Amino acid sequence: MNLSLKQLRVFVAVSQQQSITHAAKTLFLTKAAVSMALSELENQLGQQLFDRTNNRLHLNPYGQRLLPIADELLHRAASIDTLFQQSGQLIGELALGASETIGNQICPWLLAQFRQQTAHTQQTLHIKNSAKIAEMILNYQLDIGLIEGDVNHNDIEATPWIKDEMCIIAAANHPLLTTSSLQLSDLADHAWVLREAGSGSRAFFDIHVAPEIQQWQLAYQLNSIEAQLNFVAAGLGLACVSKFSATHALANGRVRILPLDSKLERQYKIIMHKQKYKSELISTFIEFSQHWDSSNLIVN
Repeated sequence: MNLSLKQLRVFVAVSQQQSITHAAKTLFLTKAAVSMALSELENQLGQQLFDRTNNRLHLNPYGQRLLPIADELLHRAASIDTLFQQSGQLIGELALGASETIGNQICPWLLAQFRQQTAHTQQTLHIKNSAKIAEMILNYQLDIGLIEGDVNHNDIEATPWIKDEMCIIAAANHPLLTTSSLQLSDLADHAWVLREAGSGSRAFFDIHVAPEIQQWQLAYQLNSIEAQLNFVAAGLGLACVSKFSATHALANGRVRILPLDSKLERQYKIIMHKQKYKSELISTFIEFSQHWDSSNLIVN
């Protein structure tokens, strides 16, 4: 058997894109070249690696077994390729995913300090909700995910990261702000502006807030933090958000935090595929993130 790195690279790209056409674009190859490389790989292995349905290619059990090995071999090959050219430096591209609050409010500072400390500049960042980030991790589209929500999958390894304070916000002139101390049960019979299912803040609301409120109404469901803040500022409902994400809206007085008598916290997580090859770059980024000081970002 004489497998090539090109064949493995094509296989990984097709598994991520689920399409010959899209894989060809990402690899800067023709469709014919991608089809030929994939066919040659499957012929050499004596197994089909994909189920083909409705013009989409989905990994079958044989493809799922090959994917982590192919991913590791490609990363190791990339390391060898530059081993003697950039000795002592971190090499390769780091594909990161982050849920919205982390991606918008934390990653700019995290990545700036990582670049400053390591001189590594080849990072990409995809900002999606927690569920989508987990899906991309499972498909080997990302190296590392930084998420707000919980993820329960046998193939995902989740490591506790930093903590975040959640808060209930309202329009600046909301009547509830005249009360000095509130319990969650006092928020009954109010309308809420919430994120979409799959987001970390929506999961937190569903698990920790909603059960404490006897009656509540969903006024709007939005897939954008900034839209959520503006809807609250316009008086269209209450919202459960991260203090990180509300930083600017709180500073300019668009919204205010309701004075709850209890603190709401959630745990951010670093996630990876359990079979993902941990290159020096990936290991360095995880170690850096775990020791990173986020205290300067906390809103008082």
